Amino acid sequence: MKKVGELKKHIYLCNSHEERLLNELEALNVRRKINLVTKKQYKKQINGLLKGRPVEDWLNYYKEYKSGCFKAINEYNSDKNFRMFLFIFLVFLLVLPFGLNYTGFSVSNPNLVLVDKVVSSNAYMLLDGVAKPIPLQTEFMDGRYVYNIHSIEILLNTKKLEIIDNNQVVFSKDIK
Repeated sequence: MKKVGELKKHIYLCNSHEERLLNELEALNVRRKINLVTKKQYKKQINGLLKGRPVEDWLNYYKEYKSGCFKAINEYNSDKNFRMFLFIFLVFLLVLPFGLNYTGFSVSNPNLVLVDKVVSSNAYMLLDGVAKPIPLQTEFMDGRYVYNIHSIEILLNTKKLEIIDNNQVVFSKDIK
C-alpha cells in the first residue's frame, strides 16, 4: 500500500493537472473567439490537449482518481486505528493474569485559591481584612503594568480573600 504522504502528493498533482487542463481549454476558447487561431488549428490543439477524449471524461477520471486516493487514505487510517486498538487489547490480556494493582495519588493544596484575574499594578489583597501586596511580579500588557493572577497561596487559617483594584473589590472568596 502506498504511504499516506505519497497519496496526498498524487491528489495534489491530480488537482493541478485538472486545473491546468481547464485553464488551457479556457485560453484556447478565448483565442478562438478573438480569431487568434483558425478553426483547423483550434481542433488540432483541442485534440492534442484532450487526446481524443471529451472534457467530461477527463473530469470524471480526475474525480475518480482523487476519490480512490482518499479511500486508500481512510482505509490506511482505520487499519492503523484497529492495529492500535488490537495492540492495547493484547497488552491488557497479557497483564490480566498477573492482576491489576492500581496505584496513584492526588496532591492538592488546600492553601491555593484559584483567582484568574488581570488587575492593575496598584491592586492589593485583603486576607481577613488585612491588606497585603499581591505576591507576583508585574507584567507589561496593553500598554500598562498588570498582575496576571491565576492563583494565590494563602495561610490555612485564612477565612476570606479579597482583591482590591482601584478602590473596588474585583474578587472575593470565603474560605471554608
